[in-house]
Amino acid sequence: SSASSSSSSSPYSSSSYSKSSSEFLSAARKLEAEAAQGQAAWTTGVYQHNHFGKADYDDKDVGKGYRVKIYGEEWDLCKHEGSENYRSECKLDLADRIISESSVLLKNEGGVLPLKKTDKVALVGATACASDPVAQGGGSGWNGYSCNSVPKVNLRDGIAALTDSTLDCIADASSPILDDVDVAIVAATPEKAAEGSDRSTLQIFPEDADLIRSLVKKGKSVVVVINAPGPMITSTWEEGVAAILVTWLPGQQNGKGIAMTLYGEKYGAASASGRLPFTFPKCISKACPMKDELASVALGDRVEDDSVRVFSEKALVGYRWYHAKQMEVSYPFGFGLFAYGTAQVEYSGAVAFPETEGDSVSVSLGVTMSHDGPIEGYEVPQLYLSMPSSVPGSPESKPQWVLKGFQKVLLKPNAPLEVSFELTQRDLSYWDDSPGRSEWVMATGLFEACIGANFRDAIEPGRGSCIEFTIAAPLEPMEAVEEHGGLPPLGLDPLGSIPIGGMTMFLYLGGLILVLFVVRSARNRLRSREVDPLAINQESLNLVDSDHDASNIE
Repeated sequence: SSASSSSSSSPYSSSSYSKSSSEFLSAARKLEAEAAQGQAAWTTGVYQHNHFGKADYDDKDVGKGYRVKIYGEEWDLCKHEGSENYRSECKLDLADRIISESSVLLKNEGGVLPLKKTDKVALVGATACASDPVAQGGGSGWNGYSCNSVPKVNLRDGIAALTDSTLDCIADASSPILDDVDVAIVAATPEKAAEGSDRSTLQIFPEDADLIRSLVKKGKSVVVVINAPGPMITSTWEEGVAAILVTWLPGQQNGKGIAMTLYGEKYGAASASGRLPFTFPKCISKACPMKDELASVALGDRVEDDSVRVFSEKALVGYRWYHAKQMEVSYPFGFGLFAYGTAQVEYSGAVAFPETEGDSVSVSLGVTMSHDGPIEGYEVPQLYLSMPSSVPGSPESKPQWVLKGFQKVLLKPNAPLEVSFELTQRDLSYWDDSPGRSEWVMATGLFEACIGANFRDAIEPGRGSCIEFTIAAPLEPMEAVEEHGGLPPLGLDPLGSIPIGGMTMFLYLGGLILVLFVVRSARNRLRSREVDPLAINQESLNLVDSDHDASNIE
């Protein structure tokens, strides 16, 4: 939360920001002391619900066999060291792994990554050798005094620690050093992101873009690394580039974790297994001046007049907006190459099993994943749900597809793996904001679920695996059934959801025969007794409303 919206219970209330630096640091140290006594857990550096560990452990557990599991692999807990946490070897190793696992590989033509330690590599541009590389955001993204008292590792030093070789950063593409290298690495720099302001562009600096194009023209195998604070436009310079690695804002370990990812060092299948948490848009032109950039990004047409500040897009956020507007993008939400791009995962055999228990409805879904590549890797299957057309609301309130679940699983070559998802009643509901409502409402009708490697592939025929299922409205009281003119459609279970089985069909048909027998008897009585058919309809059969035509009885 920003300072202005902090709750009064937070140690960093809005009033804290008005204090002097010394008072602020004193308050922080006091909180660290409280944490050391077990009164606060926020300073341990690992959130309680993060799969990398837990925050509420005692130091007595450390080194005594108490371990945590990360994707099936056990790790020792790191000892809490208070204000010295940023120097902890255990926590720095954890930071390296987080950088490596969360990095997203967008492109890897020719399998240039992971690099081999025997490859001749050149670092091009100033960023890779910067004494203070851009590795964190501003505002609330700033990590405090202790973290900034040590220099952040740049890419040159990170690579040197792995390969025992010292590299210099070449200023431009004209250097003769490039003649003898196998790979040119460019650490591209976007604008720094900060609280309280927006970046002026989603593009990298023009100098970096020109440098990349020049290297491509020289015929070099170019790898671009971006410490991205958010969505980026890559379409203006990526043609001819061999690999693009997005490493976010890695913090003080920066270059070391990035180097481990570039070389596939230490973490094996987990390296570069991240996925995009947002869409990378594609500019409508190659040059991409500002007017074209604004025409290519979500809500860009509302930036110049500040109408973007008015929240009118409702649920069309991110990938939902690009899909609704049928905008072509460079890399879709959830994208990331599997196992350094050595294989493409195939999704097949999606199944869905709706279940009704009392008033509660849920759906179990499954899919089979497989690949025939040379190595294992971590895949992130993603489940997208399309709600029934009967859901009310404007198009802005009703995205066609919504992410409802994802997992991260290890997938070995030629070893099909089944994964499952559970949709709760809340997942199957929509928000009703009609006058006097403002509540979640369970949707009924025909749903479609698609599972795949990213948003684009999941819903594209032949790439993801999709399944339709029906959730029917609950059986209404007899009065309501009478009002609607009879029983539910043949072939659907009146109580809930799925095509009916043998015993249910037998009972259903038995009831239908009984109704027909009553109707036939009534018709015989009509012929013999010249009674008003509407009277029979109301008093005897009680099947249809008196406003209906008497022929409905037949």
